[in-house]
Amino acid sequence: MYSVLGFTLVVVVLIFLYMRHSARRRKKHTAQLDSVRDYHASYDRIRIRRELRDRHSGYQTYVTKYNSTEDYRERGE
Repeated sequence: MYSVLGFTLVVVVLIFLYMRHSARRRKKHTAQLDSVRDYHASYDRIRIRRELRDRHSGYQTYVTKYNSTEDYRERGE
């Protein structure tokens, strides 16, 4: 009877230690993930590429409001 309880206790302790080790490893791995930083870096890469392309071609982008009196602005060369 005592040997079965001892064996069960050893198995429970081993499972506990394994789960604790897995949780720590997973926590360290997820600490390195930063989705917001990755998104901003990706957006900055696209924005910078677009700005360089527009600067090279001389095209100036204009932002107008939805109900603006100006719908379209000719590109000046």
